[in-house]
Amino acid sequence: MIPRLSLSERIPQVVQVFLEELRQSKFSGKINHDYATRVVTSTDNSIYQVLPQAIISPKNISDIQTVMSIADKKQFRKNIKITARGGGTGTNGQSLSDGIVLDCSRFMNRILEINLKQGWVRVEPGVVLDQLNKYLEPHNVFFAPDLSPSNRATLGGMVNTDACGKGSRIYGRTSNHVIELSCVLSDGELLKSIPLDDSGLSEYKKKPGLAGKVFKIVDEIVSRKADLIDRMFPKMNRFMTGYNLAKVYGNTENRFNLNYLLCGSEGTLALVCEAKLRLTQLPKYKHLLLVKYESFDDALRDAEMLVESDPTAIETIDEKILSLARTDEIFHKIKSFIADETDNSGAKTRPTRTINLIEFSGNNKNKLEQRIASLCKIIEQNKNESGKAAGFYKTTDPKEINDLWNLRKKGVGLLGKTIGERKPIPFVEDTAVPVKNLARYISEFKKLLDSYDLEYAMFGHVDVGCLHVRPALDLKKPEEELWVRELSDQVVGLVKKYDGVMWSEHGRGFRSEYTVDFFGKELHQDLQYIKEAFDPNNRLNPGKIVTPYSHKDPVVPLEGPLRGQKERQIHQDYLKEYQSAINCNGNAACFDYSHDSIMCPSSRITRESIHSPKGRASLIREWLRLLSLKHQKTLTEIKRKGVMQNFISKFFISLRKIRGEYDFSHEVYESMAGCLVCKACVTQCPVNVDVPEFRSKFLELYHSRYFRPLKDYLVGSTESLGRLFSQMPWLINSFLSLPL
Repeated sequence: MIPRLSLSERIPQVVQVFLEELRQSKFSGKINHDYATRVVTSTDNSIYQVLPQAIISPKNISDIQTVMSIADKKQFRKNIKITARGGGTGTNGQSLSDGIVLDCSRFMNRILEINLKQGWVRVEPGVVLDQLNKYLEPHNVFFAPDLSPSNRATLGGMVNTDACGKGSRIYGRTSNHVIELSCVLSDGELLKSIPLDDSGLSEYKKKPGLAGKVFKIVDEIVSRKADLIDRMFPKMNRFMTGYNLAKVYGNTENRFNLNYLLCGSEGTLALVCEAKLRLTQLPKYKHLLLVKYESFDDALRDAEMLVESDPTAIETIDEKILSLARTDEIFHKIKSFIADETDNSGAKTRPTRTINLIEFSGNNKNKLEQRIASLCKIIEQNKNESGKAAGFYKTTDPKEINDLWNLRKKGVGLLGKTIGERKPIPFVEDTAVPVKNLARYISEFKKLLDSYDLEYAMFGHVDVGCLHVRPALDLKKPEEELWVRELSDQVVGLVKKYDGVMWSEHGRGFRSEYTVDFFGKELHQDLQYIKEAFDPNNRLNPGKIVTPYSHKDPVVPLEGPLRGQKERQIHQDYLKEYQSAINCNGNAACFDYSHDSIMCPSSRITRESIHSPKGRASLIREWLRLLSLKHQKTLTEIKRKGVMQNFISKFFISLRKIRGEYDFSHEVYESMAGCLVCKACVTQCPVNVDVPEFRSKFLELYHSRYFRPLKDYLVGSTESLGRLFSQMPWLINSFLSLPL
């Protein structure tokens, strides 16, 4: 019999008072502070795990203003911390917080207005990227920044990390497509940020309160430090995010534009509640060229030559991911495209171990085809040379193009299938260097990882010098946990050596302590002044990027808290038995917005995270941890008990349950009860999380302590009752013949 799990981290009294005052106010959203929802919200797609005190889901701008206005009251000013959360796809813990999480994805997910003539759309922060582009497609326009998790990444999250991905060499980052932001400041004031000429800026500076102060200080810093900013910020497509001082004036409008500072600020300056976004015409023609290589180094060395053909995007996939793809449902769709090169007799000449995907798009069909033909000619001429591309496959078929890009998008999820305790994890995964330095940089990076005897995977955007590198570590082991610091410090030095940036795509989050290494001490101090102007009480996502200048609080440490620190507390017997739940890496593919997706019907209907496969896996992990802390019995020992003794114990225990006695197992049970056992998660989840499997194991143990519902006993005894009823057919048939 399992024990009662009463252990759960309590919510501080001041937070309880704050939440109660919020309930009594005009706030119309939802407030969750149950332990289950807090546990599910404690992780994202990173290596970190931080338990929040509550999750607040606003329904409109007024709700967000109410939250911040109450938080600014004297009794709450120093204790209430608010962190905005989007789709939960962050890889550096940007939206993880031990304060209150503001989740705009649940209700604030409406497309508010579109103006095709002027080329813009206005959205709430919870709108998902694919949701927006599906809405825009009939109008022949799209929102250009592209991300791998586009089916669950929210636009609010994209603004907060200044996200970008495939095609950024041509289309740029999210900030390049933001026209206007509506934000709520730390005191509840609403601020509309637009590009300003000198007279407009002068008027904004006269505003009372925080807004006026913000514009004065930002303008003073970026004007006075213009030369220093120009020297410190690298001249790269993947420019430095997180208070982008260089673009406040150095933008295409040549006007003061606070949007570039707010984009990438990770919710540390203000809470984005609406965004007016620039639309781009969809290209008429699209071609995809798949280039095959024998080695990853060959693919990287080709980058400079490939960029000269001016493609929309170049994405690379290494041997590790291509190998894992062979075990996924995607493989049967793309296997003919990545087949090994053969001679006329069909004999294999050069194996395909890694690939570059090169997309060309535009409105002039002839020019497009000429560029592709020129590139294919070069590849064909050199394909028999060692170190050169082995061959290529080109297509204009929309389905084939979509399948090949889905292979690239599945990269992160596929890595979760790696066999063994070590899993490829993100912590140095979005560094970027100039393309001309990429091959040498990666060569040294690989030598560094090899010196630790680590396996790793690499994939990403070679056209902008950004490769996603995921070393395989087992963070349940304390000695390997130390490598996160050791490797990160060495990668920082390596990135600086090759004139690159440590974070070029996924934000800073728990890597914030490296800010000073790239901005320099003087500009780092200026960032602190800016943070203080926006957020004098360090209320918004505290510890990320920088802290206010007058505060002594440090930024969050690189070391954690880590998810591995929690998992190492789980009994080894439980880890083996519930491996499917442990394997969930938080990629959030189960949060796919699409109504056409077959992933988890219960999650789609309820829109509650505890009813998603990720949520259920998270709850099982926490349940196993608490179970392990309560006692160190094996599963066999837990199940062993006399029938009569067990019945008597269960009777009194179930009675206490009816009277409201708390047990965390009840919260887990509620989550598992919503599972339809459809097994969609097994095929749709990139790491094949099997909820029905660990659900059945949980229910067996749960009902070792608590009685099952009466209907379970009736269903379970169907065969026995059938044999009994067959002995008295006259009675049963008479009963069944009775009218309803």
